Amino acid sequence: MLTVETSGLKGITSFTTYDGGELKDCKLEEYNLIHTKYGDLVPQYGDPGFRKKQLAVLSFYKSGKIKSISLEQQTEISTPTGTFPAELVTFFEDGSINSLFPLNGQISGFWSEEEEGELAQKFHFSFPFGDFYAKIIGLRFYPDGKVRSLILWPNERIIIDTPAGKMPVRIGFKLFEDGSIQSVEPAEPFTIETPIGSINAYDADALGIDADKNSVCFDERGRLTSLTTFDIITVRKKNGEKEIIFPTLRPGLTTEFETVPIKLVFDDNTVSVGDDTKEVVYKIAECTFLIMRGNYMKAKSCDNCSGCNGGI
Repeated sequence: MLTVETSGLKGITSFTTYDGGELKDCKLEEYNLIHTKYGDLVPQYGDPGFRKKQLAVLSFYKSGKIKSISLEQQTEISTPTGTFPAELVTFFEDGSINSLFPLNGQISGFWSEEEEGELAQKFHFSFPFGDFYAKIIGLRFYPDGKVRSLILWPNERIIIDTPAGKMPVRIGFKLFEDGSIQSVEPAEPFTIETPIGSINAYDADALGIDADKNSVCFDERGRLTSLTTFDIITVRKKNGEKEIIFPTLRPGLTTEFETVPIKLVFDDNTVSVGDDTKEVVYKIAECTFLIMRGNYMKAKSCDNCSGCNGGI
């Protein structure tokens, strides 16, 4: 079932539909012009070659509204944050821009990340918490056009002011709608003062493809709410009981074992400490905490965590 917005498409070579028959996504072999709030955009239709992704070039919401466009050529898109070239753009259902990706190449045996990186350009960004130039994978926005998150190019590093201090950052950061920092990914072990003492925040296993979920998080007031660490934490309760919490091991994908970091989540009066398998909640006022620095081994680069056994 084609809607008003999808019925005029020419050269559809393949497509999928929702359960009700509405067009979900498609590939094209002919020129089409898509009208958006950000200008007329041409979805990919020519020979993709060995660099471009050969996935669906147009996707739609069930209502027929455009959800994403993989562009035939890199195209300038104007946003409240600035004008950026884009090869992939996604939209909210009201037509506002959701995310923008300057490059959208297919990393494969025929096209390497290094080759894709040579096409990436540095952009200037100016936020209240930092002014920097950086290569980016993409930007995500709130419906009103304000930046929601910024995803850095692999191995790219910036330094920004966070509620925990001036921090070197990799992967990227996420913002609240008011522009304050919601979460960041430290580029190296970074000491943060917490309600239970000074802790080195770092996650060697952090995924580098999205900055919407980071290991150091704050609330709207700038209060620390959670972090990930490889430090060892000793908890002594009022009754004399003592517990030692340290990173555990699990079978690795590229190594026999990899280290699982500890995640701490802070509430007004409690801290929960755990990993992938368990979590224990402690009342801060009823416990004494001793933090011992983990064996963080500085890797030559952070693009291959297996090279340092998860940072331990």
